[in-house]
Amino acid sequence: MSGSSELADSFLETDESTPEEPATESPHWGPFLKDLQVLDLHSVSDFNAMLKLLWGDDCAPVREVLYDFISLARSATPLRRQILMMALKSVGQVSLMALEQVSREFEASTRKHLVCIESLRAHVDTEHWKESTNELDLMPDLEAEALADIETVFSLAYEVTDHMLEYVMRWFAGQDKSSQPMAMADWVASQTFQEFGNSRIEALCKAAGFTSVDTQKVQRYFTFMSESWSTRRVGDESPWKSDISDDHTPFELSIALEGSRPEIRFLIEAQNNPTTLQTSWDDGVALNERLNKEFGLSLDHFYRVKDLFEPKNPDMRFSLWHAFCLKPDGRAEVKVYLNPQARGPEHANAIVEEALHRLGFANAWRFLTQVVMRRGVQDQVLYFSLDMGGQAVSRVKIYVAHRDATPEDIEFAMSHAKEYSEGEARAFCEAIQGDDDRFSAQRSTLTCWAFTSDDDARPYSATLHCPIRCYADNDRDALRRVRAVLDPRSHAVLDRCVWALANRPLEAGVGLIQWASMRREGGKVRATFYLATEAYGTVAPRKSASHRVHVPDVLNAEIFQLSA
Repeated sequence: MSGSSELADSFLETDESTPEEPATESPHWGPFLKDLQVLDLHSVSDFNAMLKLLWGDDCAPVREVLYDFISLARSATPLRRQILMMALKSVGQVSLMALEQVSREFEASTRKHLVCIESLRAHVDTEHWKESTNELDLMPDLEAEALADIETVFSLAYEVTDHMLEYVMRWFAGQDKSSQPMAMADWVASQTFQEFGNSRIEALCKAAGFTSVDTQKVQRYFTFMSESWSTRRVGDESPWKSDISDDHTPFELSIALEGSRPEIRFLIEAQNNPTTLQTSWDDGVALNERLNKEFGLSLDHFYRVKDLFEPKNPDMRFSLWHAFCLKPDGRAEVKVYLNPQARGPEHANAIVEEALHRLGFANAWRFLTQVVMRRGVQDQVLYFSLDMGGQAVSRVKIYVAHRDATPEDIEFAMSHAKEYSEGEARAFCEAIQGDDDRFSAQRSTLTCWAFTSDDDARPYSATLHCPIRCYADNDRDALRRVRAVLDPRSHAVLDRCVWALANRPLEAGVGLIQWASMRREGGKVRATFYLATEAYGTVAPRKSASHRVHVPDVLNAEIFQLSA
């Protein structure tokens, strides 16, 4: 409290020679004590422990930043002090929004109402902060100085935020779920895939705020679509090297964040025992027939191109995958993923061109070759996706891997999407993958181009997929990179979902978050994160030369903010 008062005095130019007025009690003190009672932290021992925390080593960086603010304000001219006040107010408003979101989620899960946040919100516009700061007439020679002051304020605020996040992560790392990794591994190995998969889906849906009805719907589809291998025990090692995840688990979960309700999805590979490329294809085709009979899904488009994608190449990584997602309105969607390299990489382009022609998308190939794949063999078609909903307007998606791509290469391709904000592809890549001159990881950066039958000359949407597990040191680092481009209102949802699936400390491995993607459509930005279940273990963390989080350098900072 004294530090906050001293900071306020520094900004208000209080004359130290003026006799001090009698100290008045902070209006937030009463609500703070009331919240301590609500949280059952009002006992003597707990309160003493809290005081020890506030004045102990863990809070030392926070106190140091407070003193830095005070020093900065006291040494500033009145005009610079006004600019610092504006920057600090902006930081405070953003922080309060984040605290309000946390408070609402806390109340929703515990039914305990906190009043301290309301008190802070009620006093955020006190007369000290109401001074007109919107119309500052800065001389050109002072602009650089003003920008430097603003940068300092935000840098100090970032220091505090980063320290607090690391403190929370250390606390989570000490919880029971990560204290017995061997016991967890034994439990996973003993489960059937149906048991393990549905338990992971339940955990993810609960973290995302799904109802029990919607959770059961996702589980129903998973049980149905994994029928060929659902009764198999997970075991200690995958008998088939599935390319869906790095540890070869034959399914992957993902969460798409757009608007107020997330989407939960999964991707699976049909398997049998033993599994080969051909048996996986045969089992996938059989699954198509069962989906048609059980849910009425259309197979018309699949059978138009089926012969093109039947596996003939022994080196291909997969033959046929299926994806499911539950839409916010409760609709279920199923897609199939086909491998263009079914006859070898040298025939991939011809297969995709022929498939597009058969499906009535002849113009799409012209766009892909002239815009997306202009670098020749370095831009390679990787996946061919078909919807199975039987819609009047059909849709196909083509995924292109951009090997050794530069940020300019990605930016050029994505700039041809119907809805695009200049610089957002580069910004997303830099935040997730770093600001290297060339992206040369084992997994290439991907773009996905969706075409509809009513307009096949230009894609109606484009999605950028970044293999974050190839660039982050560990999954805690991955989360930090994601936060740089994700709307703050979605941070808590993603954090809950990641922790729901984590069976280890986040810094103990890399690959729980496999891919991060973004697309702009209908004036909204969707961010999707592909999450591994790590049934067969964890990829060891790496140590990079820099731990810097790459904050995107774009003028329009709202490009990654999701619509309410």
